[in-house]
Amino acid sequence: MTRPSHSLLGVLAATTTVVTIVLCWAGWRLLDQQRAIDEQHAREQLESNADATAAEARGKLAEAADRLSGWLSNPSPLAPAVEGAVIVTVSPDEVLVTPRDGLPFVPVAREASASPDTFSSIESMEFADHQLASAAKRYRVLSRNRDARVRAGALLRLGRVLRQSNDFAGALAAYQQLSALGTVRTDDLPAELAGLDGQRSTLLGLGDREGERRVADQLLHGLDSGRWLVTRGTAEFYRDEVTATSQPESWRLADAVTDTWRDSDGHLSARGQRVFAGDGQPVLVLWRSGEGRSALLATFAQRFFTATASGAASWQLTDPEGQLIAGDSAAPADSVARIIGNSEDPWTIRVWTASQPPNSTRSNRTILLTMMAAMLVFVWGAAYLMARAIRREAAVARLQSDFVAAVSHEFRSPLTTVRQMTEMLQMDRLPTEERRHTYYRILASEAARLQRLVETLLNFGRMEAGAERYRFVDLDAATLIREVVRDIEPQARDSGKQIEISNPDAEVLVHADESALAVALRNLIDNAIKYSPNQPTVWVQCRKENDRAAICVVDHGVGIPRSEQQAIFCKFVRGRAALDASVKGTGVGLSIVQQIVLAHGGEIRLESEPGRGSTFTLLLPSQA
Repeated sequence: MTRPSHSLLGVLAATTTVVTIVLCWAGWRLLDQQRAIDEQHAREQLESNADATAAEARGKLAEAADRLSGWLSNPSPLAPAVEGAVIVTVSPDEVLVTPRDGLPFVPVAREASASPDTFSSIESMEFADHQLASAAKRYRVLSRNRDARVRAGALLRLGRVLRQSNDFAGALAAYQQLSALGTVRTDDLPAELAGLDGQRSTLLGLGDREGERRVADQLLHGLDSGRWLVTRGTAEFYRDEVTATSQPESWRLADAVTDTWRDSDGHLSARGQRVFAGDGQPVLVLWRSGEGRSALLATFAQRFFTATASGAASWQLTDPEGQLIAGDSAAPADSVARIIGNSEDPWTIRVWTASQPPNSTRSNRTILLTMMAAMLVFVWGAAYLMARAIRREAAVARLQSDFVAAVSHEFRSPLTTVRQMTEMLQMDRLPTEERRHTYYRILASEAARLQRLVETLLNFGRMEAGAERYRFVDLDAATLIREVVRDIEPQARDSGKQIEISNPDAEVLVHADESALAVALRNLIDNAIKYSPNQPTVWVQCRKENDRAAICVVDHGVGIPRSEQQAIFCKFVRGRAALDASVKGTGVGLSIVQQIVLAHGGEIRLESEPGRGSTFTLLLPSQA
């Protein structure tokens, strides 16, 4: 059976391998097809994202341009507003900024100051005649004029005259009044800006560093926040006077608007757009102009187009020269491009997917891989179970073959002895009566041996078929032990062994089938005799352990390895020591013992070490 089983295992392994290869190939093909489908779907999604992104960008530009064109066609005191952008409107008589504090300076200032002729005679008295007191008196009169521009010019000059006269307190008061006039212009400056600058100079003259720093901070905050409508030169001059710190980002927007205005010399084309890259974020300037009016929009391109791309897509916006306007700095070669803007200044927007595939794609691949893994696990699991069943059947067949051989040998030996001795007796070849009696005794012993062997096989057959019927009675285990030992003693003496009963008079009552329990005990004692060839004594003990009766059979024989201590209770299994020592047996004795003990509601316990012997203990329910 060994060779056929190996052949079957080889065929099973080859079949499983072929099935695995086919499944892996099919799985690879499915994954490849799924990958192609996913790539096509991703490309279509990318094309859709690119169209949506381009449409969104065009929409933002168109909306901003419409706001600018709307103001040109219908001018209003308020400039139009666009989220994330600053708008400057320039008309012949005024300049407006939305939001009001969006720019620190504007390309041009339109508000008029008081006429210089108003102060020409007094300035002649101040500078040519050096009549500072008379000039101051006349400036004070004009500082109460009804025209705010005249008052502002008078206060500016009064502060100057008083400072020259070392009347710093009076000069400081004049400049404070000038600051209170706010955005009224004097000498092309807002009154508040001129007043703060005058206060700062006066405080420096007084040596009041703390006061001067406080006023300088007010001046710096006003400039950076776009509090006054001044040109770039004015803003830079006064800012450099009070600080050397870096300019806020709003100055880049103001620079872009001013450069656009300056490059056209104040005459902008009807429509246009321009990007200023510089060292920082690119600035987008969009304008509309006509009928002496202009509207300019300035914004950081990155912020203006931030919400353009949707989903997990990345994007990049560049001008015709490839200069980055907004988005990521580098675009991959497989990105999708769309053109936005006008024909004079077309921009290119590129869209590509992020590195991670969509959740649905990963989910599809995961499901497919999981299904393939489950199929492979099923195939190999089934192959393993089939291989295990084949090996188990082969092992059972081998054990059955060994059992048949062992039984045949067990029958052959006594039958041969009986046949030879019977022939000797039949032919009357025995010279003495003593010799004849010896032959009779041997014949009786061999017949008993045959009877026990047949009974063992019959008992095993009934137990395997579940046909064994037990008759339970209350009996004394010690008495049963003595009877079994008395039956086995002649056989033991012939083998040079003796059986000792420990505590033979103890009374231990059990509820058991007497004949079945005797069979179990006889098998254990017979094994102890056979497997202790160099030890003359076998011990049998009987005692109570808690509420159970314990019957122990002890020998100091070859012992049983721990690896075999469970297997030897299986049918047809014999230990390695029995095979090495060529000890006779069928391999069913311990299986019979275990079935009998389990039928009595007990258990069998084995304690053994190779070379030190074994102790088999039958634990049975005890009767009170």
